[in-house]
Amino acid sequence: MVYSASFIYAQERTGDGFTYIKKQVLFAGIGFGFLFLTSRINYRKWADWGYVVLGIATFLLVLVMIPGLGIKAGGAQRWIKLGFLSFQPGELAKFAIIFFVARQLERKSDRLNSIVAGMLSHFLVPLPALLLLLAQPDFGTTVMIALSIFALLHLAGVPRKYLLTSLLLIAIAASWLALGSSYRRARLLTFLDPWQDPAGKGFQIIQSFIGLYNGNFWGVGLGNGKEKLFYLPEAHNDFIMAVIGEELGFLGVLGVVAAYVFFIHRGFKIGWNCYKQHRDKFGMLLACGITLALGFQALLNIAVVLGLVPTKGLNLPFISYGGSSLLVDLFAVGVLLSVGRGPVNYQQKKLEKHQV
Repeated sequence: MVYSASFIYAQERTGDGFTYIKKQVLFAGIGFGFLFLTSRINYRKWADWGYVVLGIATFLLVLVMIPGLGIKAGGAQRWIKLGFLSFQPGELAKFAIIFFVARQLERKSDRLNSIVAGMLSHFLVPLPALLLLLAQPDFGTTVMIALSIFALLHLAGVPRKYLLTSLLLIAIAASWLALGSSYRRARLLTFLDPWQDPAGKGFQIIQSFIGLYNGNFWGVGLGNGKEKLFYLPEAHNDFIMAVIGEELGFLGVLGVVAAYVFFIHRGFKIGWNCYKQHRDKFGMLLACGITLALGFQALLNIAVVLGLVPTKGLNLPFISYGGSSLLVDLFAVGVLLSVGRGPVNYQQKKLEKHQV
C-alpha cells in the first residue's frame, strides 16, 4: 500500500517513484532486526531501564525544540535531523512512558489506594515529556499516551473514584487546549463542518470521504485509486487507510481492522498468561501497555480517516510510511514477544532444553 500510495508522489518529488518504498523496506529490515533483538532480551530488564529510557526520550524531545536541530513541517516541529535521516522522538516517548508506568505500578501495587502512589506519581515524572509533546504540538500522541496510562491504572487496580476525577480534570484541560489554540480550534471547526472550507482546511478530510465512497464494497483495484494523484495530502502516511478503502474497498478496510483486533487480542492474551503463569504484574502491564498504545493509535487514525474525530497527525501502525514509527513499533513488538516467552533467563531455558 505504501508503494501504491507513494509512487506518483515520489516520482514527481524526487524523480524516482521507488524512493519511499525503498526506504520503507530498509526500515522494515532494520526494524525486524530490533524486533529479534528485543525479543531475546529478558523483558524484566526494562523495569530497571525504565528511568533511563524515559530520560533519553525526554532529552530527545528537548532537542526537537532547539532551532536548527528540530525540523518543522506541516505546522508542527516533531523531527530531529540525523544526517540524511529524520527521527521522531515522540514515537520513542510513547513506549518509554509505558515502560515507566508499568514499573511504577508494580513497585507501588500495595499503595494504589493512596492518591499520590495510585495516581500522581505515574504522571509527575512523565509530565515533562507530555508537555514537550504538547509544545510541538503533538496533541494526538499526547491523547493516545494518556488513554494508555489510564487503561493501565484501571488494570492495576487504582480506585475508580481517582480515575473518574482525573478523567474529568483532563477533559476540562483538553477542552481548554483544543479551544485555546487557533491551530487546534481550526481543526475542531473543520471536523464539525469540513465543507465550510472545502478548498482549505476541509480539503483533506473531504478527499478522504471521496476515496472511501469511490471504493464502495470491492474497491477500484490495487493501484487504480485516484485520490493519491495529488488530491489526498499525506496519502502514503496519515491517510493511507483512505487509499486502502478506495483501492480495496470495504473488504480491505475490514481486513485491516480485523488484523488489528487480532493483534490486540493476542497482546492481551500474552499479558494475561504472564500474570496467570508467573504472577508477574510488570510483565502483564507491559504487554497490555504496548498493545493498548498501538491499538489506540490505530483506532484514532482510522477514526480520523472516517471523520469521527478531528485530525490528529497519527499514522497507522505498521502500514503508514514512516521510518522512525516503524522502527519503534517493531522494537516494542519484540518486547511484547519477550513477555510471551516469560521471565526465565533464556540461557537457562536453553540449558534446560538441552538437559531434557
